[in-house]
Amino acid sequence: MSRTKTISAKRMKIDVAKASAPNVPGDTCPSINYVQEIIEQIADRSDEWGGKQADVITGLLEYVREANQELRTSSKYWYDKYKENV
Repeated sequence: MSRTKTISAKRMKIDVAKASAPNVPGDTCPSINYVQEIIEQIADRSDEWGGKQADVITGLLEYVREANQELRTSSKYWYDKYKENV
């Protein structure tokens, strides 16, 4: 098989895999930032307990932000590895 046909076959495999792959969600950071702004507004109007709850919620949102980034990084890594091997 010629090199051009091999490259075309690989490209076709990649295209088929991409077409059936689930979508990778976009950057969720702007939404997380918006929720954190609302939490701050609520905490500023509340008592001390509201501030403590806001801190806990903000910490959880930061965890979600980091997890989302790790998923995007992992997805990119495995996609690149797939392309190398196809």
